[in-house]
Amino acid sequence: MEWDDRVLATHTSPHFMQSSTWGSVRSDGPWHASQRGFGTECDYPVLVFERHAEGFGTLQHLARVSGLAPDDVAQLTERIRADRGTAFATKIEVYQPRDERLVAAFESHGWLPTRASQYRYAVVVETAGGEERILAGMKKRARNEIRIAERNGVVTGRVPLTDENRRCMLGLVRETEERSGAFFRPTAYLDRVWQTFVDDDRGRLYFAWHDGRVVAGAFVTLFGRSAWFKDGGSLRDQPQLMASRLLQWAIMRDLAASGIERYDLGHVPPPAEPEAPGQGVLTFKSAFTSDVIEYMPAFQLSHADRAEEWRLGESGFVARYRERTGDDWY
Repeated sequence: MEWDDRVLATHTSPHFMQSSTWGSVRSDGPWHASQRGFGTECDYPVLVFERHAEGFGTLQHLARVSGLAPDDVAQLTERIRADRGTAFATKIEVYQPRDERLVAAFESHGWLPTRASQYRYAVVVETAGGEERILAGMKKRARNEIRIAERNGVVTGRVPLTDENRRCMLGLVRETEERSGAFFRPTAYLDRVWQTFVDDDRGRLYFAWHDGRVVAGAFVTLFGRSAWFKDGGSLRDQPQLMASRLLQWAIMRDLAASGIERYDLGHVPPPAEPEAPGQGVLTFKSAFTSDVIEYMPAFQLSHADRAEEWRLGESGFVARYRERTGDDWY
């Protein structure tokens, strides 16, 4: 795929949200994805997502781009302004660790901080070194819980996305949603994401079993040499099995054997904010490695007067949309 080859060759941390697969998923709905080139002296391909925001107009969203240095921001800003079409604003979310020089570069070229639609803190496991190095990088708690799960007779494996396995995974997701209060997308959306990524050989479904019953599941997306924990769920009745811990270890081993070098386990709350929701998620995921990554903040570049009203009121707009529809606007 020419587009994907360009992204993989140019972005320093190519994210699945910049892949043709994600573009296909998102275009089958209210968002429109277009392939743009924002480079000048060199190629810089970016998928631009556009959606109508009622009362404001068209918003552009550059999701999870990478490969930017402070000196790149001036030319990028110029190209975005020239190619904005009818958009009232452009949001960018850079998939790179927080860099104060890069933050300053965006601010100096007219970008303002805005609400992030993607997680800002994550646990990332480097899988390139193989099983022994992954295990060595874990905290003692994780290694102990892996052994407990094995002694409890939990087994794991990658499974095909059959109708039966899809229904089973959806059941795990919904039970986890009910138990934890976490937000998951509607069933039709999850089905579309899973099937599209599997069809493009960029999605994998994994299960953990105990006594023949599926007790935990995870869907993982892949792009280039990286992978992401996309969706997961587990049964509530036997947490002492430590099945989810063993399941993630099995995923890491499988990814490493496939040549995947980096596994992003996704959102965790800010480690410096002990009162932030999701401390259990932080405890679970951070046991796999020593560091939590803070990604760049989101920025907005305004193209019309009404853009500032959107920037200040976006959180309320998105919250009202979710309350009304049961889905996320992004």
